[in-house]
Amino acid sequence: MPKKKKPSSRALAQARTTNLAKLPERFAIGNTEVRPEQAFVIPDHRPNLPGPWSHEPVDKLAWRDAATNLDCILLRQASGVWAGYVAVPPGHPLHGFNTDAVPPTAGLSPHGGIDYAEVCSRDDPEELQICHVHVHVRSGPSAANTAQDDAWWFGFAADKPGDLVPVGVRPILAIEEGETYRSIDYMYDETVKLARQLHEIGRGQSAGSDTALGSLSHKLGKS
Repeated sequence: MPKKKKPSSRALAQARTTNLAKLPERFAIGNTEVRPEQAFVIPDHRPNLPGPWSHEPVDKLAWRDAATNLDCILLRQASGVWAGYVAVPPGHPLHGFNTDAVPPTAGLSPHGGIDYAEVCSRDDPEELQICHVHVHVRSGPSAANTAQDDAWWFGFAADKPGDLVPVGVRPILAIEEGETYRSIDYMYDETVKLARQLHEIGRGQSAGSDTALGSLSHKLGKS
């Protein structure tokens, strides 16, 4: 098995939370609402041609999944497609695993499979960072700058066979040929699904029973 990476501690840099007039308190997505921690419009990533993406209000959305308490991000890529990301903390059984080190038996099954596994990308611009965002509601949106971001981010993108990639193709022809644009709502559902799967793996580890730990070790190919 390929060795997993050993991420180093990274300090959280102070970051903006939005380039909108105001960070929304609630954001409607899928069949629910989330409390956004970050929301950006990224003009360079927004397709020029009209299409099903035209009415999507943002190009980056960060939130904490209420059911799992895991941090999640949706980020439109330069190709116009969406990618979803979920962070796991140190101590999680998959923390530090490369994409090719995650065994299929772990059961991670977001759209197209896992194709991203990295530490916080703190050197990227805020609107492109895959990193934690901490919001202090009473004092206004801000990011903590003293904590250490040791989280490990897993991600996936809607640029696989059968997916409509808005930039660099003729979208109308692609639709006629059966390719499907994976919308922000669809990718939200897939991101939340990944968060649930990662949470279940972590919960098995923290359960502490011999049965749970034995099953988890078997899943990860450990003796």
